[in-house]
Amino acid sequence: MLKVAGVVVLYNPTEEIYNNVLSYVNQVDYLYVVDNSEMTSENANIVIAAHPDRVKLIKKKQNIGIAASLNLAAEIAVKDGSDLLLTMDQDSRVSENYIPKMLQVFERDNEIGILAPFIIHTKNPRTPKDSGIENITVAMTSGSLIRLSAHREIGGFLEKLFIDYVDNEYCLRMKSFGFKVMKLNSVYVYHELGEVKFRKFLFKDVFPTNHSALRLYYRSRNRFYIHKVYKNIFPKYIKFDRYVFIKEIFKVFLYEKNKTEKIKMIFLGYVDYRKNKFGKFE
Repeated sequence: MLKVAGVVVLYNPTEEIYNNVLSYVNQVDYLYVVDNSEMTSENANIVIAAHPDRVKLIKKKQNIGIAASLNLAAEIAVKDGSDLLLTMDQDSRVSENYIPKMLQVFERDNEIGILAPFIIHTKNPRTPKDSGIENITVAMTSGSLIRLSAHREIGGFLEKLFIDYVDNEYCLRMKSFGFKVMKLNSVYVYHELGEVKFRKFLFKDVFPTNHSALRLYYRSRNRFYIHKVYKNIFPKYIKFDRYVFIKEIFKVFLYEKNKTEKIKMIFLGYVDYRKNKFGKFE
């Protein structure tokens, strides 16, 4: 039987973190809670107190970024003898029998590097057309189960990206090493995506995410890096992501507040990409 560890990365978590963690803490052998909050989080302490034998809190007291946090947990999980690592965001919860269903897939195919769930965005819910498994190009970090031997082989998450598009780059690199990135539609992650608000455009529903200007900086900088590195390996994905980028800018102009600041940070992200300036924004 494969041993499964889990990690959830926190940054100033709300009270909802407890119920989210409760959905998967008893499905993993051990859970690492990496708290990047500058101040002590009482909500994180509640999670630890409720499951002291299964949860380990790692307090960083600074935001080290999602990539470094996941690499830290993966390193500890390997030392603890785990085979797989469940990676979770603080604002996500999973469906019932999540890990058992995922394990059935992993045990049948040793070439799977990442197995992702079907994502249900709570403010824009939709259900899968079927409950099967499919080959995909990229997957969101939250809810993904990664094979730690593959993680070590490809070199882990790229820490210079800090946050945003860390998962996209990781998946593309995993596939470029010959591992499969798959999605199992019979397991769900319920996820909060930004401050999504419903809007109408020419009789169509649109869902601006209302990310902060800083998040748009990271998304811009890191996606241009990915476009450069993987344009010849995954041209269809890069073409699609360029289209998504245009749509995001369009939504900012039409529906979001602080337009000038957000467009400025998107442009600055491109400038820093050109300067090869990565890591945490200063």
